[in-house]
Amino acid sequence: MSTPPLPVYDLETPPQESFWKNASTSARRVFVVPVTPSSTFVAFGTRWPAALVEVCFVAQGRVDEHLGDFVARMTREEAQVELCLWPPLPRELIEQFAEIPPYEGHEYEPPSGTPIRGATTTSNVESYSRLRGTPLWGNQDVSSRYTCLAPLGDPLMFLAIGYDKVTKTVAFAAKGSVVEDLGDLITQVVAEQSFVELRWMAPLSFDVLSPYVDPFTPPPQPTV
Repeated sequence: MSTPPLPVYDLETPPQESFWKNASTSARRVFVVPVTPSSTFVAFGTRWPAALVEVCFVAQGRVDEHLGDFVARMTREEAQVELCLWPPLPRELIEQFAEIPPYEGHEYEPPSGTPIRGATTTSNVESYSRLRGTPLWGNQDVSSRYTCLAPLGDPLMFLAIGYDKVTKTVAFAAKGSVVEDLGDLITQVVAEQSFVELRWMAPLSFDVLSPYVDPFTPPPQPTV
């Protein structure tokens, strides 16, 4: 018997019925990953852990328009949602649906069966729960306002770096819960006329980022 095709959902027109079809609620886990272009994301809905990991669907959408609503819907459908740089899934499957952006200057072996996660923040990064509702941007020109969302070592958390793309300076840094804070932060920065992207880290020099993240090297990228 042939295997039915994997459902692939464009979140511009999400399905009315459950993404999960008949999958049990006991082990639903969603991996959201940064892809190219950074204004978009890809999510893999899985049953995990299991003796054999089952990928139930793939979802694709825009970070600013769809990510917050998607996380909220997955939570309602009793799934755990994680951000990671490379999910613990078969490499061929990831490469079929996601163009993982390169991390320049760093070569390493393909990942094993564990996810590749993100950075660790410093004490200079405030919790978004303390900043919610207060302006995040100052007098930066709206055309150069960018908010980078990045995975952290804890996959249930995210880092947001608001930066001026022209001056290469940081306007704010905040961390929060993927489930409780991500949608609200995206809504707020869009209302404050910022572009929103999902990356492994904001495209700034380490000298600029060092007050907010611990020393790091670019995360491993599977070799060709």
